[in-house]
Amino acid sequence: MDQPLRIACHGWVGKQSGSVASANFLILKELLKRGFQIDFYGWKDFVEPEELDKYSNYRYIAIPDRSQLRAFFNLLPNTLSKILFRAIYPLAHLLFVYHADNRVLYHEILTRNQSTEYDLFLCLGLYAPFKLENIPVISWIQGPPKTNWFYIKKSKEKLVSLCGPILYLKLMVFYLIRDLRARAEVRNSEFLIAGSQWSKEQLVSFGVPAHAVFALPYPIDTDYFQRTNSSSVQRVDDTKVLLWLGRSEPRKRLDLLLEAYALLLKERQDVHLKIIGGFGWAEGYKKLIEQFEFPGHLEYQPSVDRLKVPELMSQCDILIQPSEGENFGSSVAEALCYGLPVIVGSTNGTKDYISPSSFIFDSYEPESLKQTMLKAIQAIEADREKLAVEARQTAEKNFSIPRVVDSLEDILQAALAL
Repeated sequence: MDQPLRIACHGWVGKQSGSVASANFLILKELLKRGFQIDFYGWKDFVEPEELDKYSNYRYIAIPDRSQLRAFFNLLPNTLSKILFRAIYPLAHLLFVYHADNRVLYHEILTRNQSTEYDLFLCLGLYAPFKLENIPVISWIQGPPKTNWFYIKKSKEKLVSLCGPILYLKLMVFYLIRDLRARAEVRNSEFLIAGSQWSKEQLVSFGVPAHAVFALPYPIDTDYFQRTNSSSVQRVDDTKVLLWLGRSEPRKRLDLLLEAYALLLKERQDVHLKIIGGFGWAEGYKKLIEQFEFPGHLEYQPSVDRLKVPELMSQCDILIQPSEGENFGSSVAEALCYGLPVIVGSTNGTKDYISPSSFIFDSYEPESLKQTMLKAIQAIEADREKLAVEARQTAEKNFSIPRVVDSLEDILQAALAL
């Protein structure tokens, strides 16, 4: 690209936030290193990317906070604020705060564009909430519309039994409104970027023209997520340690993993499962862990410091992500970087990028996943080093920051050519 572009940017960004936000931080940092001028628009209580302000070509632009509802929550005692926030804020945000905030964002960008003359508007982790005249808009989204609600409906019986019918009704209203909004928002961007071919296909089926959607994996800091001599853990026995890393909600299929794991334990007991991650709005899913019939083979903790994830992976042999309808699983990519083989399902978009010696189970049934877990354990026993090398090589090929941003630059150039 002959001349670095001037980009207005908005979205979810945080160096140590994990998942999409961490990937977006890496993207912006690489663009800044390449000379792009980036104005990042955000609210002080929303996201403020750290460490980027050391670049002279970066500006953080704090958007004026016009939300009376947000101010109301700030006045309440902390405990009461948290209770009310969980009860009413998500829906109130969809109906009122979201539109008010985006009107302010829209006018802020247009006002600064008079002097800056932006080449592009880039949204990271969300759909662009509006179109901009004479400024191409690109959205790198977290996932296709309707995915979450489709799998919530599919898991209705399990969800209601664990979390109650009221939560299901709240989710039904929430996703009805959000998916209606998404139907309009997909038209605001000249191009959409999704994390996988699976997500691209879902967007096309939703009505987005195929030429307007690109499948591109998120970048991973491959230097940080790698096995070193100092990070290796000496095992006292031959127990194979399986890892679940990430939040739980219906489509993540923690229920499927635990059912399959129980079947596995009836065949061999030299396995252990670590489950790391919170439950968010699906708090009732914690009962699945509390009621597991083999508690001695299960370890749970709600979170892990982002900086300690490589150490955690050094204690494990396989990462399992049994999600349905997964746009891109960051923990899968990080595990591959570290040299761990992974197990994913057939509707997990990250399967596009896994190593040849990783595993895909065909059917979202306990027996299918159990058989795949057995195959993975046997493969590790046969040649652990081969699996580690293939995983690492695959990660370097697919997730390195320069390679991903090279592809992003091609998309930016295509948007300018429209």
